Amino acid sequence: MKTALTAAVLALTLLAVLAREKHWDLFKAARAQTPEDGVYQMLDAARAGDTKAYLDCFSGEMRAQLAQAIKETSATQFSKYLLAQNSAFTAVALSVTENPTPNDARVRVEYVYAERNEVQDIYLRKEQGKWTIFKVAGSEQIKTLIPFGTRVAE
Repeated sequence: MKTALTAAVLALTLLAVLAREKHWDLFKAARAQTPEDGVYQMLDAARAGDTKAYLDCFSGEMRAQLAQAIKETSATQFSKYLLAQNSAFTAVALSVTENPTPNDARVRVEYVYAERNEVQDIYLRKEQGKWTIFKVAGSEQIKTLIPFGTRVAE
């Protein structure tokens, strides 16, 4: 009995370590996806330079335009572009600003750079249980009173 219990504990520990290393979300199936999840999936795919996963975060005309851009530049070049774009900001903050219908949402994304912040509205639609981006508004630069990383004096 002790051997079986020890083996079970070791197996669960190994699974937990593997899940953490592979960034598996073991509880994802237990919760409904939110519009923020759709944005985070796009950001994660971009950060990894994964053009296929990135493209899967979009739908409609936006997806078609991105697919054309990937086709014209090559998946490798587009991957490099994604990596470069996502290494420029240091943090990101999301807030759902509008849910006009249960299947539509507008998420305001604030990108934090060392010397400035930029905000951008991203429009998502829930299709087949997954939130995908169908429109992205232009970004707006915000002047920060205290730049990110500034030392705080006592």
